[in-house]
Amino acid sequence: MSVENDLKLLRQVLHARSIPAAPVAFENEDAAALFNDLADVRNFLSLFARGYFDSEVTGRHTLAAALKSLQANLRHLTWQVQEVAKGDFTQRVDFMGEFSSAFNSMVIQLKQAIDNLKASEERWNLAIQCSRDGIWDINIDTRKAWYSDSFMQIMHYGHSDLPADLHWETKIHPDDITEARSMIDMLSGRSDIVPFFTECRFQTPQQDYVWVRIRGMPVRTGQERRLIAVASDITSQKEIETALMRQAMYDNLTGLPNRYLLNDRLKQLAAASDRTGKPFILATLDIDFFKEVNDTYGHAAGDLVLAELAKRLNIGLRYTDTAARLGGDEFVAIYPCETGCEQHTTELVMNRYYENLQPPVMIGDVEYKIRSSAGVAWFPKHAADLPELFACADTALYKAKKAGKNQYAVYNVGDGSSHN
Repeated sequence: MSVENDLKLLRQVLHARSIPAAPVAFENEDAAALFNDLADVRNFLSLFARGYFDSEVTGRHTLAAALKSLQANLRHLTWQVQEVAKGDFTQRVDFMGEFSSAFNSMVIQLKQAIDNLKASEERWNLAIQCSRDGIWDINIDTRKAWYSDSFMQIMHYGHSDLPADLHWETKIHPDDITEARSMIDMLSGRSDIVPFFTECRFQTPQQDYVWVRIRGMPVRTGQERRLIAVASDITSQKEIETALMRQAMYDNLTGLPNRYLLNDRLKQLAAASDRTGKPFILATLDIDFFKEVNDTYGHAAGDLVLAELAKRLNIGLRYTDTAARLGGDEFVAIYPCETGCEQHTTELVMNRYYENLQPPVMIGDVEYKIRSSAGVAWFPKHAADLPELFACADTALYKAKKAGKNQYAVYNVGDGSSHN
């Protein structure tokens, strides 16, 4: 009967899957021993579940031996995992059947993934170095920023003087603020982050400006917003574009606008005159006896005279006025004016022009006085379109030369004559 009671008590313990904390009185010694073994196993596994693999297994039976073997394997496995975490991917597990295969496969795949990541990082770094582009990564929420070495070189910053927040709005050229506005608003957190592209001038610590082309895109890490961008130094490209634009629109010798730029400004003035009714004055000018200058003193002297006339024609011009060289010794000047003031404005600008021509120009040791004839026509009083306006001014120029040169004449609509 005592054996039955002991078995009944053990079954209750096993079915409840727990061991009573208080001592249990067994009538049979074997049952009491079995109970103690179960309590040791329960405590041992409980420690395993919490990651403690150093507890002592006191039993000497088969189950205790199995637990000791499991303890040693788990302790070794813990060490292997730590080694893998340090980067040692040679670790392999040769126990626990399917678990060993799964663990070893995981380590191999992890090594391959890290190797691929390292190779990708190497390619990325090489690509950055070859392209010489700069990269920045700015966390919009925390204001933390990372800048590549190439970016700092482009912006002429050193590691020690690069601020975490560059205060972009104060560093961009005032003329480029509108172009870069969307980027500035994103960096300041005032607008949503979207892909962007901009070209602007950035102020260096030396107070110079460098042209940069910036391409950016948003990146989200959890709840944080980051803006990553690639910056390219396009200063040389912009300088070439400016030089080409100047060659296309300005005369190389005198620096005055050429025929192309003059026509563009004339079209704008004509369109504005059609809208507002305000007139403008067109004067065609050339140098009297210019052929004799070239023949007597040489073409270098002729170029000197042309450059000097352009300089004096430019004196006193308002920002709305334009003086241009058409070619050879042919020049044109345009002057917007108020309605009804054509005659008065013509007298002012022409008198100033001839007064500016009075001082002689030195050709070597020779004093040479520039003489010039001019013809003046008014838009829209004398002509309704630009070709007709030029024809009227040329007519007036011819009559100024016929009258004795070194003077100007205004086209007369009434009888085709001119007065000066």
